Amino acid sequence: MNPCRKLRSRLLAVAAMLTLGAIMQAAAPVRPAAEPAGVPLEPRTVYLTFDDGPSRNTEAILSVLREEEVPATFFVTLAEREDYSDAYAALCENGSRVALHCSVHDYDRLYESARSYREDLRELEAGLRELGIPYETLVRLPGGSLNAQADPQVLREILTGLSRDGYTVFDWTVTSGDDGGEGQPVPLPPEEIARNALERGEGQSSPVILLHDSHPFTTTPEAVRQIIRAYKARGYRFGVLTADTRPLVFSDWWDALSGD
Repeated sequence: MNPCRKLRSRLLAVAAMLTLGAIMQAAAPVRPAAEPAGVPLEPRTVYLTFDDGPSRNTEAILSVLREEEVPATFFVTLAEREDYSDAYAALCENGSRVALHCSVHDYDRLYESARSYREDLRELEAGLRELGIPYETLVRLPGGSLNAQADPQVLREILTGLSRDGYTVFDWTVTSGDDGGEGQPVPLPPEEIARNALERGEGQSSPVILLHDSHPFTTTPEAVRQIIRAYKARGYRFGVLTADTRPLVFSDWWDALSGD
């Protein structure tokens, strides 16, 4: 099978497991005796997460969050630090959290080895400390913990090292598709992004929605407004992820599914 198609099949299987798990949890509240470490996600709570910022879209996104009185979790980079250095502090307002994505979104550089990934992560943390920005030791790998850009063994080494050193890794349960990840031209209409977030979150008690704070995706702020209002109408609250949150790692789900 083509590697990209194989990866897509894996991610679809993981998404199906997440949805099925949410349904089973609602039907059978008895939990296994041994739980993974960390604070579980709150029920009936949406977690808005934004990758890749800050950018020229950041202020528009923050404006929506302020107006709707909703927090979010921002997995940041240093890619546009020179142009938007003031935006990092604004990301901490309104109860929102800053978390770790990467210094420079360059897959070849990041995933050359586990060592090169950690060098990039150290650059990001150093940059945030230099700016005086409080951040969670909460990590989302570019492309997620299952991706076609990195050798599987390199990913395993990265994840093992992050866990060993006390970082929390968190992927997502709902992709909004605002980045045109399925081949659509960007920017997508905000109505389509919002529809994706709602339909793909159906049946989930605690949807973690992947969105992007990056300048090509100029319709994301309006989509966020629609997402928030639609989930509020369904009785959901909104929360943030922290380093204490129970990890959600695609590769763990895939290992459980495949028996690896």
